[in-house]
Amino acid sequence: MENNYKELIEFAPIIVVMLMFFWQNNVFVKPEQLEKKHREILDDMKKNYVEVNAYKEFQNHIYSKLDELNENMDELKTMLMKRRKGDEG
Repeated sequence: MENNYKELIEFAPIIVVMLMFFWQNNVFVKPEQLEKKHREILDDMKKNYVEVNAYKEFQNHIYSKLDELNENMDELKTMLMKRRKGDEG
């Protein structure tokens, strides 16, 4: 028994220093801190999810307009080619 106390007394300063280090550097997270961080993450996700959806809608809109523009360009090319053939013939 006495031997155990001697070991405890011998290692007590190291244990105290380690506990102080853990406490000062927040190595172990408290449930309240974890809940707060969880709420922050959820709020960020809601905000960014809306932004991502808005970006995707904008991107789809732009792509549809580009498709329309390509179709119009093809029609214009076809019309100019027909006109040119008519001028040559």
